[in-house]
Amino acid sequence: MNQPQHLGSCRRTSSLLLGAGIMDTKPKLIIFDCDGVLVDSELIASAAEAEEITRAGHSISVEEAVEQFAGVPATDMYRIIENRLGMPLPVDLSARIDARVRELYLSELAAIDRVRETVRALQIPCCVASSSAPNRLGLALAKTELFDLFYPNVFSTVLVRHGKPAPDIFLYAAEKMGVPAADCIVVEDSIAGVTAAKAAGMTALGFVGGGHCPPSHAARLKEAGAKQVFSRFEDLLAIIEGTSGERLGPSELRSEVALTM
Repeated sequence: MNQPQHLGSCRRTSSLLLGAGIMDTKPKLIIFDCDGVLVDSELIASAAEAEEITRAGHSISVEEAVEQFAGVPATDMYRIIENRLGMPLPVDLSARIDARVRELYLSELAAIDRVRETVRALQIPCCVASSSAPNRLGLALAKTELFDLFYPNVFSTVLVRHGKPAPDIFLYAAEKMGVPAADCIVVEDSIAGVTAAKAAGMTALGFVGGGHCPPSHAARLKEAGAKQVFSRFEDLLAIIEGTSGERLGPSELRSEVALTM
């Protein structure tokens, strides 16, 4: 196992799918996935992966890469593909994919709309727990100018034995933040991530505002165990308001937005 590394220690609908309150008490920690939640990176990364994996002999489309491997650690993805091929992948495949992802991140990557002002307005401790390797995770947050929102509480899956859909990374993040699992909300865009959050005993929220999310994705996240699903990042404020009984209205949000401009 690699040395543990701690970084610094679908727009198809604008509606919010609301139900009853998602927790009995106000959450004490919000854990965000990164890819497809904070940054609109899934199509970019999947395009690089599909290109290089196909070149290695396993034909796969961008859509298939998103469907099968979104939220899954790269090491698990390579193992699955090697099992399908019945042979090892090229030893430099990971390096080629990383180089291509870096190139695309630097030219194309953007934050999900309204992430910064929404996170600042939450007034609840937050952290990031991602399946991405530390170099890719750090680049994504730095390129989109989101790193300062979470530093030093940015956790990569290399810190734990098992990646998503196992709960390890979320349990690790909660432990490091000093918060019981039952008091945590996880915001995830993938089936693997929602499954991991549920296995950790946390409340899972599904986000479908990334460019990779098809119209059917909200139902799939709900089926996997997401308590609620939303497509606009600012709607997270309304969800949290519903759990805590504390109202954060448009005037407060506008104030937060003004502070960040």
